[in-house]
Order: sequence, then C-alpha cells, then structure tokens
Amino acid sequence: MLEGQGIELRAWRESDLNTLCALRNDLALQDLLLTQARPGSLERVRRWLVDKSDQEQVLFFVVGRQGTGQCLGYIQLVNLRVLHGTAELGICLAPEAQGKGVGRAALQLLENYAQQVFALRKIVLQVLAEQGAAEFYRRVGYREVGCLQAHVFQNGQYRDVLVMERLLEP
Repeated sequence: MLEGQGIELRAWRESDLNTLCALRNDLALQDLLLTQARPGSLERVRRWLVDKSDQEQVLFFVVGRQGTGQCLGYIQLVNLRVLHGTAELGICLAPEAQGKGVGRAALQLLENYAQQVFALRKIVLQVLAEQGAAEFYRRVGYREVGCLQAHVFQNGQYRDVLVMERLLEP
C-alpha cells in the first residue's frame, strides 16, 4: 500500500465492488475515459479486477481514503514497458472525489512508485480535447504532443483526442 496526502493506493477488495461497479456503469464517466461502456454486474467487475491484477504489464491500484480505506476510484498504468521505461495512464475517480486534490495526490504516488520500482521515465495518456481534464494534466506537468482528429465516436459525433506525456525526473 502507498500512502500520502489523505489517500492510499492499494489492491482492490471485495468491499470496493459496489463503488467500482457504479463507476464502470456510469455511461457519461466512461465516455470521458474513452471507453465503450457496457452494463456490468458485480461479477463482471470482479472478473475485470482479477484480470487487471493478473497482467504483468499493468499496475492497478484502488484509490482509497486514508484511514477509512473508502474506495474513491482507481488509477492504473497499462502497457508498462520496462525496457523502454514507458506506460499509459488511466484514472477514474468517483464524482464526489473530483476537484479535491485526490487525482493529483494519486498521480504523484503512482508516478513516484513506478519510477522507483520499475524505472519508469515517461507516462503517456489520451484525453478528449474539449475535456477539462486536459487542463488538469497540464497543471501537473503533462504536455500535449499531438491531436488525433475525429478519433472517437461518441454521442453521434467524432471527437478529437489529445495525446499527452510527462517525462519523469531522474
């Protein structure tokens, strides 16, 4: 478990399933995460968590409230390429945890851990161009390196996706 600034990053627990299921079934939130949401039962979410936990090229953590362990969402690095020192970021927080420093704290803990343990040197992410999250990522040190025009189809229209990256300090 990793701890800092009122949060913890930890392995998932059975008690997290209701919150994680609600997040995975929130269609608007899943659109922001550039995923194609499908209705998911508790069992389907459990299988998803087991699968994530078993993948060697994935670092997956539940973001919990420090002290109580209350599930606030999750953060992950996928396509972890140790040889190249790169990975792709994904983060999903419950609406009540957004805008309160939880994302920044979770990202800092994850970046430090991945850098120290896996010698990660760069994190890449994709975010909707018109989404406010792009500004958050700029504030925490990510820079735009490209735009995938008309890249995803959502709600009847094609939308642009920004590619952003952050080089971690050695």
